[in-house]
Amino acid sequence: MTKKLQDIHKRHSLIKTLISSQDVFNQTQLVKLLKQNGIKVTQATLSRDLTELGVVRVPTTKGVVYKIDSTGVEKTLQNHLSEEIVSVQSNESIIVLKTFPGRAQGVALFIDKNNLSEIIGTVAGDDTIIIVPKSIKSIDKTIQQLKNIIGFK
Repeated sequence: MTKKLQDIHKRHSLIKTLISSQDVFNQTQLVKLLKQNGIKVTQATLSRDLTELGVVRVPTTKGVVYKIDSTGVEKTLQNHLSEEIVSVQSNESIIVLKTFPGRAQGVALFIDKNNLSEIIGTVAGDDTIIIVPKSIKSIDKTIQQLKNIIGFK
């Protein structure tokens, strides 16, 4: 995993922890909380992070606060991943997924976490993922499952 990807995961994890453990009313407050925890972030990056994490603003008796919308997180991630895919191709034995440079490992991790019954495993490089199907007879079915979970058309 690249340093940049590690930083994003670390920042996302901290944002989720902060939002889950206390009332966060606005981005200014969240920027300060992140800074107190050693993470400097711009408002534009934070706004993008909140969207990627599926964070929503929820009215409470104390005011409007940020909350993680669990129903939206998976769909948001799926939408983001579908933008990373360039192509899906196969031959008689393997499936090759092409991504934009530096994106293959994140997409492969998402595929692995979904534990698709038709996939034995994945191997990711910088912009290419090799997917080994359980059976060469079901490559079309496996490709369809992949396209469904990553939202690729």
